[in-house]
Amino acid sequence: MCRYASFALPEAKLGIFPDSGGVLRLPKILPPAIVNEMVMTGRRMGAEEALRWGIVNRVVSQAELMDNARELAQQLVNSAPLAIAALKEIYRTTSEMPVEEAYRYIRSGVLKHYPSVLHSGGCH
Repeated sequence: MCRYASFALPEAKLGIFPDSGGVLRLPKILPPAIVNEMVMTGRRMGAEEALRWGIVNRVVSQAELMDNARELAQQLVNSAPLAIAALKEIYRTTSEMPVEEAYRYIRSGVLKHYPSVLHSGGCH
């Protein structure tokens, strides 16, 4: 995230219905008091605060932004696509499960990409 960027949930200030999903996602990553303040007042959160709360992974200058984005994109491109697909599916499905239940889910055969990853050795 660029150090001059910020984000907000401005619906309360604008008098519009919150249908973009932020109201649903923020409570999963921020304390209730912060969410309530942002949602009810439309307060903007700056890049450094977002970094402190773990909402963004890094904050860079505007001059470094595109180089950092390209570097991250290259790292993703260098990863095995089937493994990435399986990991995304595992994370989305199991992030709220207890560890034992998540292991059962992974090993149950319901993951559409998991068998391919096992047989490909994770290589692309």
